[in-house]
Amino acid sequence: MTTYTRFKLRNGTAAEWTAANPTLLQGEIGVETDTRKYKIGDGSTAWAGLSYYIDGVAIRGQCSKMTDGTITINTSGSYVTTGLTATLDSSTAYGMVLGTDDAFGLKNDSGATKLFRIYGSIDATDGNNSTLGIKLAKNGVAIDNSECRAFTGSGAQEAKLVTSWMVELEDGDEVSLLISNHSNTTDITLKRGRIIAVEVRA
Repeated sequence: MTTYTRFKLRNGTAAEWTAANPTLLQGEIGVETDTRKYKIGDGSTAWAGLSYYIDGVAIRGQCSKMTDGTITINTSGSYVTTGLTATLDSSTAYGMVLGTDDAFGLKNDSGATKLFRIYGSIDATDGNNSTLGIKLAKNGVAIDNSECRAFTGSGAQEAKLVTSWMVELEDGDEVSLLISNHSNTTDITLKRGRIIAVEVRA
């Protein structure tokens, strides 16, 4: 007769692990029962100092806004946040959530520092014949090398702006889009926009 052995990993909710903050043994696994994330001990680092074990699954997320929104412009050429709220595609997200400092952004919630390829796009207009620009931002700070500009046509034709850059995000870091009207101080109407972040793997 075959004998089966069952074993149970050390476990608790995320809040219980945070409150207890134990030091796991070398190779010991601790599971968060509510998030299904886990950490592997090294024998010397307390729970709060350990990264979640996420190798084997790419961290990723995408969010979008597909309805009109107004972006207030006070100074020509200055980059501002959209001030709008995107919708997270929860069915494809892993280790990323909607931004908390900028709700039109993505936040690394994986517990680890990762390199991401970020893609952002906006279709927008200010009404007539203007140059608009977008940039990616990390924690609200513009990434100047990611700038893209496009021209709006007459009769409220939309500018199509697309940018992409590789950005390293620590746990809790956010990436978002900034936008500017380089021609005047007319408010911008966002018609649709999106941000996609995918972990770059070796």
